[in-house]
Amino acid sequence: MRNRKTTGGEKLRHTPFAMTKAVVSDMFPVDMEPRIPTMDKPLIIESACPGFQVGGARFPAVPISIKDQIKAQVDSLKAGAVIAHVHPRDPKTGEAKMDHRLLAEVLDGIFSDFGDCIVFTQSWYPVLNADIDCITGTEELLQLGGGNKYVQGSLLVPIGFQARAQSSHVSARATIEGIEWFEAHGVKPVYQLFDTYSHLAFKRYVFDRGIDRSKPHIMNLQLGKHDATTINHDPWSYLQLITSVSMIRENVPGSVIGIYPGGRNWLPMAVMGILLGADIVRVGIEDCYWMYPHKDEIIKKNSDVVKMTADIARMLGRRVVTDAGEARKILGIKLTSKLPSRKQGREKGVAEEARSKSFA
Repeated sequence: MRNRKTTGGEKLRHTPFAMTKAVVSDMFPVDMEPRIPTMDKPLIIESACPGFQVGGARFPAVPISIKDQIKAQVDSLKAGAVIAHVHPRDPKTGEAKMDHRLLAEVLDGIFSDFGDCIVFTQSWYPVLNADIDCITGTEELLQLGGGNKYVQGSLLVPIGFQARAQSSHVSARATIEGIEWFEAHGVKPVYQLFDTYSHLAFKRYVFDRGIDRSKPHIMNLQLGKHDATTINHDPWSYLQLITSVSMIRENVPGSVIGIYPGGRNWLPMAVMGILLGADIVRVGIEDCYWMYPHKDEIIKKNSDVVKMTADIARMLGRRVVTDAGEARKILGIKLTSKLPSRKQGREKGVAEEARSKSFA
């Protein structure tokens, strides 16, 4: 090692020294930094299962029998979800079916085996070559449930959306009629946002006109799935989500924000939602297939993705809400049905299971 010398030619000497408390305190005042409140709020997890995807050999995680549909959601609620979202499967054909009586059968089994939970339902019906009908299906579910247990929140797709299954249009008029009817019958509107404009359309046609007086407004960002915001490339997916969440907070202040990711990139988007302080994160096999964005590993069970989301949230310091009553207070929902006791529910569930075996 070369000897270093002073300008006078003398050998330079280094004397060991200690970092004094005063110096360290000045350099590292980390203990004086204020808290960052972004994640200082409870998190609600929603489980979406079984959904519409083709099951069987392609996706064995998709439950088909009534018993398996019930179990998939019960396991997911036990894993940390508090909202169940169900598109039921016809146990005879395995196909997703818009049948509210079938939905009620599956949900009754969930209430029987698990107990109280929140249910978000797509209760509107498409009408061929006409506006959607938000009222008829919702009214049917209210009658079946003796109140709103089957449709505590009704999912509203964006104004201007064109339903695919039947060529049906989502007009402002049909949306407003539905919201006004929901308000009169104890059903919470749940707004689905498929692009960056959807929330502004709801704001202009609904909120600014004082049509939906229920607070808070539930605004759910759909990402990476059919008709929704694209998130299939990084880092633009992260910037997209940050921008979308920030826009909603500016344009609809005080709203509850949900992150509903699907596709390859669902897991990073769910984590990003947790980090951004989203109030709801929805996961499940309705819109997710691969476990990780960088691996061809198929999701084995719906409850696996729910548990992973709950575990990550807790590791990041978010408290996961598992009590349905607390979640309803956060979301501004009031349960108007009387749920059966667990014992009554189990007895009913046994009968339903016996019936479902004939379909398997």
